[in-house]
Amino acid sequence: MSLKSLIVFVIVTIITIVAAGISVTNTYKVHKIGFTDKPVIPNFAENAIGVTEITVENSDRKITVKRDGENWKILERQNYLASNQRVADLLLNLSEIRYREAKTTNAGKYRRLHVEDVSGKGAKSTLLSVKSKNGELVRLIVGKENTDVVGPSNGGRYIRNPNDKQSWLVSGRLDVPSEVNTWVDPELLHVASNRIKRVIVTQPNGQKMIVSRADKEKFKIDNMPNGGVVEYQSDINNMADGLDKLEFEDVMARGKIEFIKNKTISTQIETGDGLIMNVRLIDINDGNFWSAISAFSNKSASELVKKEVNKINNKVSNWVYQLPSHKYRYMSRKFSDVLKGPKSEKDK
Repeated sequence: MSLKSLIVFVIVTIITIVAAGISVTNTYKVHKIGFTDKPVIPNFAENAIGVTEITVENSDRKITVKRDGENWKILERQNYLASNQRVADLLLNLSEIRYREAKTTNAGKYRRLHVEDVSGKGAKSTLLSVKSKNGELVRLIVGKENTDVVGPSNGGRYIRNPNDKQSWLVSGRLDVPSEVNTWVDPELLHVASNRIKRVIVTQPNGQKMIVSRADKEKFKIDNMPNGGVVEYQSDINNMADGLDKLEFEDVMARGKIEFIKNKTISTQIETGDGLIMNVRLIDINDGNFWSAISAFSNKSASELVKKEVNKINNKVSNWVYQLPSHKYRYMSRKFSDVLKGPKSEKDK
């Protein structure tokens, strides 16, 4: 579905939801001091199709998503493609939120609702800006979720206009993506574990551990050290899971992350049908696991596998990806991770 069609669909959906929601809202309406039921952003549905830029900022990061024709791109990630669906969902959410109840005007109490100024030390708030070519349509501090709001959405959130002391509880599902992986389609690759026949992990010091499929369920170490005994078979088996439904946590253009030779692990993952995946891995600052991925095929690979190689490389060749810790562990195993005995003896 094109971006224009998607947003038109969102607008039609908004009208339907609002019409259906009026009677439901009336049914569940509660009477509180400061209660209201006005839209937070009047006429936003009509303006949504003209949105050109969305910025989400919190105390430690800023993400800018900008329209580029039919696509949306993340500026801080060298124009990596954002998900059209994520953008459409956010615009729909903004169209639906309605003032529910006036809350505090005391700046000293904002922190409890997470609606303090985003620039404050340790702030938990999020500043959301939505722009069109004619200017800013939305500027809101988005705070903590409230799941006790009764109404058609069964949910709410605290918000505040940065230029207004008044904070509000609003009804509606206002979920603002604040991490890179929540703005994109997070599944990067899927090389199913049941395809894998061999994994070779080469540590920065040159030590290799080679595992291959022993049967349908299990793997074995091909270059087992003398006297070595596997402590947990699952630690060998899950080395085939590294690229199975692989999702990423962050992304940067190639060249933005340095893969230092004496700190980089090189892993080769081979399938039974001729696909070869090369993955370079590095742990930056003890817990940030980055990877550079490329695909090849062997001489016996089918045309289908060769097409798969081209598709993978077209997707990943310009990028490096931050991986979840468990995927990094699967693809970086060494003897001391999987064999019994004192660690000082395992890697000899």
